Amino acid sequence: MEVTFWGTRGSSPRVMSQPDILGLLHRLVHDAEKIGVSTLQEFLAAIEAKKLGHPLGYGGHTPCTEISHRGKRCFVDFGSGLREAGTKYMSHETEYTFFITHMHWDHLIGLNFFIPVFIPGYKITIYHVHKNAPEYIKLMFNGINFPVKWADLSAAIEFVQVKVYDKVQVGDMTVSPFSLDHPGGSFGWRFDAANRSVAIGYDGEYKRLSRTDLGKDLPYFQNLDLLLFDAQYDLVDAINRHDWGHSSAPLGVDLALREGIKNVAFLHHDPWSSDEKLRISLARARAYCAKQLANYPNAWHAQPEGPNIFMAYDTLVVDLELPIAAELRGVQFRA
Repeated sequence: MEVTFWGTRGSSPRVMSQPDILGLLHRLVHDAEKIGVSTLQEFLAAIEAKKLGHPLGYGGHTPCTEISHRGKRCFVDFGSGLREAGTKYMSHETEYTFFITHMHWDHLIGLNFFIPVFIPGYKITIYHVHKNAPEYIKLMFNGINFPVKWADLSAAIEFVQVKVYDKVQVGDMTVSPFSLDHPGGSFGWRFDAANRSVAIGYDGEYKRLSRTDLGKDLPYFQNLDLLLFDAQYDLVDAINRHDWGHSSAPLGVDLALREGIKNVAFLHHDPWSSDEKLRISLARARAYCAKQLANYPNAWHAQPEGPNIFMAYDTLVVDLELPIAAELRGVQFRA
């Protein structure tokens, strides 16, 4: 099973401004000087070899996640990252399967720019839990906020409502929705296939974190190879944004340690968070994880270092059949 992150920002897209670019260049030059880089060619080679940190930035598209297994491909959400995914696949794939977490606009805005919806002969299936999802999605194509009306789309688009906790089969993948804590209601999706498992857990505040409070949702966090966890805020921001529907990295660490989740990708990055702030948050989360690991002496025999935790970024690909890359284990990140 393979996971591709097409968008990892939350709430709104974020673009690199001129000051952002200059700040990145200053950091790279400073770090290059420390390792003895003296020419532009060496500078570029050091960047490509990830000697100056990786990733260079965490991206700016809103959430869109691809899950693929044995020739079947699913997408979770229509965030702005969907535009690039559609451009990549449209020339050789005519059928697309989507699962929607919730109806907030940052998870929908990419559909208007997903080229396959405009092409005859293409088929798009959209699985959803919210009963009014078709109505809200069609409103995005009303001829006023966007010049094309829903009735004028050329692809065959089908909506399929799923009850929470029911199962959907896509090829060899079993997909199940579960409940998250988020204004207006949000639903995660767990993908299981060939003894591998991934759970989409962003857009959740995780007010329910104990096993008892999680109730029916607890099994969807157990025996996971990878959890995509909402870490939009650091702890201080999260305290000041109660009921906003988002969480912070330490809560994901606690959940992973207790439930034996092998890998945790933090995402739904706040649009106001700089890349440097995200690096600092990740370093603190890793330090917290290392400190708390001793409290779970019987849970991590197979993976003594505890869960791998990392910040997801646009274009990141994680193949669960392969060892997690060194930079995702913390070797290359700057604290």
